[in-house]
Amino acid sequence: PGGLGLGRLALRGLSGQPSRAAAGHCGPRRRDRRGGRAVNVSEVLAETLRAAGIPFAAGHPGGEVTHLIEGLRRRGVPFYLTRHEATAAFLAAAYGELTGRPGLCIATLGPGATNLISGVAHAYLDRAPLLALTGQIPTDRYLRFPHQRLDLGGLYRPVTKLTVRLEAETVRETVHLALRLAVTERPGPVHLELPSNVAAQPAAERPGLAERWGDWLPVAGSEGAVAADPTALQAALDRLERARRPLIAVGLAALRGHAPAHLVALAERLGAPVVTTTKAKGVIPEDHPLAAGVFDMYGEAVVRELVGQSDCVLAVGLDATEFIHPWTFTVPVVYLDTVPNTDQFVPAVCEVVGPLGPLVAALAARVTPGPRWPADEVARHRTRLRAAIEGQGPELQPQQVLAVARRLFPRETVVSVDVGAHKILAGQYWTTYAPRTYLVSNGLSAMGYSLPAAMAARLVHPDRPVLAFVGDGGLGMYLGELETVARLGLRLVVVCLNDQSLSLIRLGQVRRGYPPYGVDFRNPDFAAVARECGWTGLAAETVAEVERALRVALESPGPVLVEARIQPEGYTVAE
Repeated sequence: PGGLGLGRLALRGLSGQPSRAAAGHCGPRRRDRRGGRAVNVSEVLAETLRAAGIPFAAGHPGGEVTHLIEGLRRRGVPFYLTRHEATAAFLAAAYGELTGRPGLCIATLGPGATNLISGVAHAYLDRAPLLALTGQIPTDRYLRFPHQRLDLGGLYRPVTKLTVRLEAETVRETVHLALRLAVTERPGPVHLELPSNVAAQPAAERPGLAERWGDWLPVAGSEGAVAADPTALQAALDRLERARRPLIAVGLAALRGHAPAHLVALAERLGAPVVTTTKAKGVIPEDHPLAAGVFDMYGEAVVRELVGQSDCVLAVGLDATEFIHPWTFTVPVVYLDTVPNTDQFVPAVCEVVGPLGPLVAALAARVTPGPRWPADEVARHRTRLRAAIEGQGPELQPQQVLAVARRLFPRETVVSVDVGAHKILAGQYWTTYAPRTYLVSNGLSAMGYSLPAAMAARLVHPDRPVLAFVGDGGLGMYLGELETVARLGLRLVVVCLNDQSLSLIRLGQVRRGYPPYGVDFRNPDFAAVARECGWTGLAAETVAEVERALRVALESPGPVLVEARIQPEGYTVAE
C-alpha cells in the first residue's frame, strides 16, 4: 500500500489457526457467544491497540505471537512482515518520530526479542514513542524449561521506560498505561511481554476503562496558558533583553509542542542566529539568513566559534543524548525545556520548565525587536561554514551527490540518513526546510536505520517524495529489506554511497597514526540486487550519471536504488 489508508496486507505464510506446537502450548481461542465480543487476551489486546489508533504493526512473527497477529488482521490493522526484527523496530520508531504517536513492533521470544532490541534502544536514546511487544515461553514452563528462555524484562529494562508482562486480568489497563507512558515527556519505548499461554487465555476485563485514544492521550505542547514559573520566565526575558549577541540553540524536544511555529519569529525579533542539533534540523528553514548550522557535524569548528562569540545562549529543548562532544562553552545559558535540567549537561544561569510552544511564543511576543549582532556577521559565518565542508576532486565526491539530490528533490521531501561518514557530512551539508523532514539515528547512531525510516516516512506521507541516503556498510546489513519495500509497494528512492569501506572508522584510524585495518570490503552489485528484488536499480560514477539516475527516480512509479560509486576524499576535506 502507498499509504496507511490504502489496502490491507494479509499475513502471508501463516494460517489463521496455528497449531498448538507452533503457538507454544496456547489453548483454543475463546469468544463470548452472547454477543460475539472478544474475550481472548490476544483479541482484547488487538482491539485495544486498534481503538487507540495504532495504524499498523511491523515485525517478524513466531508461533508465540500468531494469535495477536490474527487478532490485528481481523480488526483491519495490517501486519508488515520485515526480514529482520530490528527493521520493524526502526520503522515503528520512525513512525513515532514523525507523528508523535507510538509505533508498534512485534517479535517472538528468544532470538526474535534479541534481534528487536537495537531498534528499541534507538527509540530510547532518540526519544521516540514506541510499543515493542515480544513473545515469551508459557508461564507454567518458565522455571523448568530453558529452551529459548531469556529474562526479557531484564534485557529490555535498560532501554525502555517500562517493561511489563501482560496478564489476563489487566491487559487493557496495561496497554493504556504503556501508550500513555510512551508519549509522556520524555517520550520513549515501552516493552510488553506476552507469554504464549496468556495469549489465548480468557481476558477478565475491567469496566469503565477508556476505549478511545483521546480519552487518555496527554495533551503535549498545548497552545494554552504557559504552565511555567512567571518569575523564571521574566528572568529569561531580562537576560535576552540585555544580550547584544544572543544565539538560539535548538534540540529535538522543540519538535514537540508546536515550538517550531514560533522559533523563527523569536529569532527574527532578536536578530539571533540559530544552531540546531541534527534531530532538530528544519525547525528554522536552513536557507533562512539566521540559520547558522548544526552541532557535532562536519564544520563543527566554525559552528563552535560562532557559539563562543555569543553573549547569551537560549537553549530550547536541548537533550544531552543528541551530543557527541561535551558542552564546553562558558557563555551564559537560558534553558527552556519540558523537563528540569537535571543532568546539567548544559549548565544554565536561568531555567524555565513548561510546554515549549507557549514558552517560545511568550518570549517572541514580549522581547524587544531589533538587530543585535553586527551587520553581515551571520552571513559571513554561513559562507565560511559552507566553504569548510565542500569537497574537491576529479572523481565523484559525496558532496556532489548530496548537492545534485538537493537541487532536484522538492523542498517537502522527507530524507532519512544512515550512520557513517556520510551522516556527519549530510547533517551539515543537506539543506532542510521544515521540521520532521530529516530522520537520523543520533542518540544510538545505529547503522541500517535509514531504509526502515524511509519506509515509515512513505507510510506516513504517501504523497511526498521520500529519499534515503545509506552507506554500503549500512545497506549490507539490511539488504534483504529491499524485498520488503517492493512487496509493500512503497515508492521511495535510496541513494547508496558506495566506497567499499567503513570510512568514518578508517578516518579515525588514520588520525591516530594507524594503518587502515578491518574496515575495507567488497560489495555486491547493489543496483543488480535491487533489480532482483523488484526495484529499478541504477549505478552512477559521475555527477552527470547521478543526475540522470535521480531524474529517473523522481519519475518512477516504484522504488529506485541509485548506487553512487564515490571516492571518499570528500570526507577527509570535510573533517
